[in-house]
Amino acid sequence: MKKFKLNLILLLAVIFGAAAAFGVYQYLNSVKAAYVKKGDFVQVAVATQYIAPKTQIVEQMFSMREIPAKYVNNNAAVNPEEVAGKITKTAIYPDEQILRDKIAAPGESKEELALIIPVGSRAVTVAVNEVSGVAGMIRPGDCVDVLVTFENGQGGKITSLILQNIKVLATGGNLTDSAGQAEQGKIYQTVTMAVTPQQAQSLVLASEQGSIRMMLRPPADKGTVNIPSSKIQDLVR
Repeated sequence: MKKFKLNLILLLAVIFGAAAAFGVYQYLNSVKAAYVKKGDFVQVAVATQYIAPKTQIVEQMFSMREIPAKYVNNNAAVNPEEVAGKITKTAIYPDEQILRDKIAAPGESKEELALIIPVGSRAVTVAVNEVSGVAGMIRPGDCVDVLVTFENGQGGKITSLILQNIKVLATGGNLTDSAGQAEQGKIYQTVTMAVTPQQAQSLVLASEQGSIRMMLRPPADKGTVNIPSSKIQDLVR
């Protein structure tokens, strides 16, 4: 009999404990629902793991959480579309709110060269002077064509159009479009372009073995031309 009473007491204790826990759970949920209804909770993107700088964020690296509005950073991402596929500019730590100014779409940020290189391209720098660099008028974001002049092995020279519609990433150490750069006497000596690995081979060979010259393209002209190389004898009519 005593054993039965003890078991009954334990059973009742478990039941009342579970009921109390359920009641607290329900109460907390109701409080949360009330806060959400009043707009006191905001859904934000939070890192679920350490994300190193210059890393492309995938869905497994973050989650959307509801956080009291007073604790939400004004610059926090509030939609998964703002985060997925973006590149981190700096390290982001577990449980840290993901801020919009810490991430950028591929090719979007102007703060570091690596962040503005289009996917599938590489940054290659070549030396230029006032003539080959279009009098210092090329700006980051412009597109250029590249000509190369070299010895043809028969005592003559030949000029070929080797690259077309190539995006300029930087002029000198400048990653942004600075219209007053030339007027301020800051004529650059290098131009950095976004090229494919195959184009990079042609560009480097041309700059090492020949003399390159750039042609600045108008923004609206994205077409290409197919023209033969020019030889000395072609100049005689």
